Amino acid sequence: MEEKDIDQQIEELNKITREDGKETYAQAQFNLACIYHKIKQDDKAEAILLNLTRENNPYIYARAQLSLEDIYNNIKQYDKAETVLLNITREDNPDIYARAQLSLGNKYHNIKQDDKAVAVLLNITREDNPNIYARAQFNLGNIYLNIKQYDKAEAVFLNITREENPDIYVRAQFNLGNIYLNIKHNYDKAETYFLNINKEDDPETYARAQYNLGVKYLDIIHDYDKAEKCFLNINKEDDPEAYINAQFNLGYIYFIIKHDYGRTERCFLNINKEDNPEAYARAQFNLGNIYFNLKHDYDKAETYFLNINKKNHPEAYARAQYNLGVKYLDIIHDYDKAKTYFLNINKEDHPETYANAQFSLGYIYLDIIHDYDKAETYFLNINKEDNPEAYADAQYNLGCCYDIKHNYSNAKAYYLNVFEQDSPGAYVQAKFELGKMYSSKAFKNFTEAQSCFLEAAKTATYSNCHPYYYICAQFILKLMQSNSSLISNKKKFEKLDETIFAKIRNICNLTNDIKNILFVSNVLENNKCSEKWPERRVAHYTKPSVLFNLLKGENPSKFRLNIVDFMNDPSENQVLTSWLNINNHPDNEIKSFLASFSFNHNCLNQFRLYGNEDNIIGSGISIAFNKDFFGLNTERSINNEIISSHSTKSINPLENKQIKFESNNNLHFLPLYRCLYFDPETGYMALAKRNKQSFYLENKNEKTPEIIDSEWDDYIGTLDESGKISKIRSKLKDIRNFIEELSNNHELQKISNLHELLSLAVLPISCLIKHAAFEDEDECRMIYITHIADDNIVEPQDYQSANSLYVEYTYVEEYIDNIYLGPQCKMQHKIWLQNHFKKKRREREIKLIKSEMPLR
Repeated sequence: MEEKDIDQQIEELNKITREDGKETYAQAQFNLACIYHKIKQDDKAEAILLNLTRENNPYIYARAQLSLEDIYNNIKQYDKAETVLLNITREDNPDIYARAQLSLGNKYHNIKQDDKAVAVLLNITREDNPNIYARAQFNLGNIYLNIKQYDKAEAVFLNITREENPDIYVRAQFNLGNIYLNIKHNYDKAETYFLNINKEDDPETYARAQYNLGVKYLDIIHDYDKAEKCFLNINKEDDPEAYINAQFNLGYIYFIIKHDYGRTERCFLNINKEDNPEAYARAQFNLGNIYFNLKHDYDKAETYFLNINKKNHPEAYARAQYNLGVKYLDIIHDYDKAKTYFLNINKEDHPETYANAQFSLGYIYLDIIHDYDKAETYFLNINKEDNPEAYADAQYNLGCCYDIKHNYSNAKAYYLNVFEQDSPGAYVQAKFELGKMYSSKAFKNFTEAQSCFLEAAKTATYSNCHPYYYICAQFILKLMQSNSSLISNKKKFEKLDETIFAKIRNICNLTNDIKNILFVSNVLENNKCSEKWPERRVAHYTKPSVLFNLLKGENPSKFRLNIVDFMNDPSENQVLTSWLNINNHPDNEIKSFLASFSFNHNCLNQFRLYGNEDNIIGSGISIAFNKDFFGLNTERSINNEIISSHSTKSINPLENKQIKFESNNNLHFLPLYRCLYFDPETGYMALAKRNKQSFYLENKNEKTPEIIDSEWDDYIGTLDESGKISKIRSKLKDIRNFIEELSNNHELQKISNLHELLSLAVLPISCLIKHAAFEDEDECRMIYITHIADDNIVEPQDYQSANSLYVEYTYVEEYIDNIYLGPQCKMQHKIWLQNHFKKKRREREIKLIKSEMPLR
């Protein structure tokens, strides 16, 4: 409105006097006040409005009081605003009265006078103004919610209808849903209310309702398909916060329930930094974790970890820096970079992770750099309240530092700081080292030494300490039970370390060295060339029915490792022990579980021997797994609870505030080892590897024979079979000598299960050494060694399965590259596999290949 128009209107309105009629005059004065208020001349507007009386026109009077409230609110004279609102009566105008009461209710609520707010809001009736009535009922409901009067809240929310105010109605339905979801735990009623909310009513409330429904289906009903559907209904533009939380929960469903890691990744990638920097940091951490722990693509994991800024989420930053440190320490072996990442972590970021980082720094200086003073500095930075396990492990390692320095009084003090409840493994090791210390010339405390050894022996289990300590503990118990002079004679007792412990330690170390030589590391390391490395895939030959169970519908089975005791080959696990002249006792409580693979994916001999159905030779299948199916940590092969007190651990995914993001594996990812083929009679040895024909089968349509021959020669050269065998032969000879010395000790011969204890020391390689007669199988194995009481062991569910014990590993579909169908595999198996994979619409295609190997 132009200035001349305003002036003209003011002039014309001023011409109207009481003589024109009191109602006409009142209306003119009200319009004049509105103009002055609009042009920011509130003094003039106020003066005019205050002159309007109820007698002239009750309706205009009521409107004037509302306008005065607006003026007083603008100049923060809230008492005056309250007064003018209280001047309005229902008789003046029901609609304006309702608005005034609503405004009063809001004022009283804002100044924490809820009793007054309730009183005025209850004055509003549907007849006054249905829309205002709905808003008043909604505000009443919120007040009742705040003071935890849930029944009253429910009653007033139920008074609101969609026709009166669609927006308020859906918000009331949302609150009703929350009352039944979170307070009354009537989930069906909660669902009813949430489902009353349509997107066209209010997109934001709809998004929040869908999120709450999704959480109900996910956490309470465990209907994951419905949960997924609800979370997918939430669009970013409707409610960014609900969208972000929905993406987190979808990531959980795809990761834990549906094992679709591609979709898991996409959900976390949907969370952008500009939308929510904190959620973005958590998402990037989880993405890094997927690539670090599942896909073993450490470069990509590093990229995600480096995207996390400390200011956005200090905990995610600390844990990401820790995992980067683990990468450079355990995988790249760049200790300077590892130290840099560990040093980036401050205690205030996340005390538990800080303690782990300080422990890792101490480990680097203790075991790698051998700077014991610096190691001590880092170990001393760890407080028990921040991380009891890291503290206990650090105290043990401080004891080791001073043991090395021959400062036995300090070593003793630190060993004594280790308690079983904080770290059972460190406690056993500390007690054992104390026993050795007390029995040494420095202390000569025979009684204390015996006490410590006995405590270590009673506490040690195969799942809470290193095998060396467990085996030594068993020796001590058996020697005590037989009243051996090695225990009762002080001079012999002082030499226990020399007589027994050092030899067992050497056997364990040599065994570990051989295991590491057999570790198929090239399948996993060096991401840049892993796509072309000849051993990037290994094959598992099995029955089609097994594959069906591994892939079926919404409830697939997990891959299994079977107990060695029931294997078909009677010599299984005995080639090495027989050569060492020790026996494997079937009553041994420590058991080996394994799964077999072959480096040759399309092998006629394998199809003849394994996976046949209905007595049809060659009717099985071969599943070619990629490198991500296997782990890097060779310690995981021995009960997954065992982590040496010198080892580092990657950090688990960050939890969303609504759900726990857990690993979907019963076991950690286990490493892969190639078998050693050995003929004890002749001394012949060979390593499992790909045969030359497999190179030709893989590349027949792409490369010339000359190129294939060249690649085969490169592979054989890189494998360095003769060098590896030379090292293994030497180490096996040393193991045999140590075992012979122990076996010939007259005091040790009194131990009834001596051979059983000695066989435990070589158990990690016993099932990796096979007779040379099986060389053409070119087998590699995943092994898991544990106590028979391990909770991971699945018990038989019926009598027919009594000869089958196994542990479950993980779901397989994400890790399969190719499936080879045996020469006589039934056509229907190929059809259902095609149907299964087409329906899944996977990003990465699984190839189905019919073997053309001739059976005759």
